[in-house]
Amino acid sequence: MKRLWLVALGAAYACGPAEAGPWTRDDGGFYLRGLVSTETLDGLDGTRADVYGEYGLTDRWTLTGKTEAVAYEDSIGDIDRQSYRVSLRRQLWSHKGFTFGAEAAAVYGSAIAGTFGCDEWGGEARLSGGYSGVRKSLGFYLFSDFAMISHQDGCVRHRAEFGYGADISDRIFVTQQVWLERSNDSADSNKFESQVGYHFGHVDVSVGYREEFGGAYEENAYLIALTTRR
Repeated sequence: MKRLWLVALGAAYACGPAEAGPWTRDDGGFYLRGLVSTETLDGLDGTRADVYGEYGLTDRWTLTGKTEAVAYEDSIGDIDRQSYRVSLRRQLWSHKGFTFGAEAAAVYGSAIAGTFGCDEWGGEARLSGGYSGVRKSLGFYLFSDFAMISHQDGCVRHRAEFGYGADISDRIFVTQQVWLERSNDSADSNKFESQVGYHFGHVDVSVGYREEFGGAYEENAYLIALTTRR
């Protein structure tokens, strides 16, 4: 029984790429993901790239970092965006697959809200909840995150994230995620993303589609992601 729950709690890491949720890495464990997408923003073609990583400082504390940049063709440069984020995640409580956690981060800029991202340095506070388990020997997870990000230039953002991932065979997995962001000084943003991927031992490869819906601009993207973990 103990072994079964260890598998269940590890399901969030077996089902493919995710950079949210309350889960922490084992002491000394790591997760690394690189993602590249081609996208269209209000008729402009662009390329986005990001690198995200996690490292387990202890079983309950995880260090995360992310850098992201997006550049658009035929633009004069003022709508290109880049951002950085470094955080500490703490697992607060876990029982029978349910997990809750909190996170504090230092951030710079924003690359999520099209041409209207926040600039300057800032801080982020985040609360997360999730459930991971095993069904018919295949892992799955669900999570929700709620964050507030405040920048030095007065821009304040509130973000909610929801997602799930599941292995649909020993090798194939799917993930879906939704971001809802509101701000006092940047564009509202609603995005959903779907991915399907394949487990190659310690490396996963996935492809997906991301789209803005109901926000201040039109955006869609096709992406490929490569992840590894220990």
